[in-house]
Amino acid sequence: MPTSIQQKRIYEEISMRLQTLVQSDNLKPGDRLPPERQLATMFGVSRNSVREAIKSLEQQGLLISRPGAGTYLAEDTQENLTTALGNAFAQARHRLEDIFELRLLLEPQIAHLAAQRITQHEIEELSGLMDIYEKNLHDGQPVFFLDQAFHDAIAAATGNRSITRLMEQMHDLLRESRDEALQSPTRSIRSLEDHQKILSALSSQDPERAREAMKGHLEHTREIVFTSTDATAKSRERT
Repeated sequence: MPTSIQQKRIYEEISMRLQTLVQSDNLKPGDRLPPERQLATMFGVSRNSVREAIKSLEQQGLLISRPGAGTYLAEDTQENLTTALGNAFAQARHRLEDIFELRLLLEPQIAHLAAQRITQHEIEELSGLMDIYEKNLHDGQPVFFLDQAFHDAIAAATGNRSITRLMEQMHDLLRESRDEALQSPTRSIRSLEDHQKILSALSSQDPERAREAMKGHLEHTREIVFTSTDATAKSRERT
């Protein structure tokens, strides 16, 4: 059974995807949704989680399930759907703001400590991650998972098991700010540049420079993410 946080995330993701389909005229009121199995694959979650999210939308009158026939976008619900999606979008934005605030409190200090304790082997591992990141970026392959690996490796370089466990326990929460859906070429290129600055500071074992490089990276990422999501919100308001 998914947690309430997971259910909330899935509901928001499915809602936003539906909005995209509706706006592009690929899915209109009365049209059938993709099967649960396909939606589960799209969102990388279990079919049961998708089922729970769809049930939530049904309760709001946005979807209709027809036994043996599938799930359909309810007729004449365009206005209700737009309102519901606007609310979901606002909640997601607020949560992202909280997450970035948390990251700015924690990760610059983690980088500061890591710069004092990092080993040559750990520097080489980080450098290897950046080589893969740059290759994937050049080849048009996903890089978001490498971002998490880079930050996890920095936490591990502190040698503090409590910090490592804390970051592991916060993976689901922090993943929202690194989500593939929030990635863009601009963000990926800027992240590569920022990561290289962080790596340079860690390699020089310069705690202050490492802290400032991490802080700058998170601030740049936050700016890019919210510029993008605010533009999406304005686009929705015009439809």
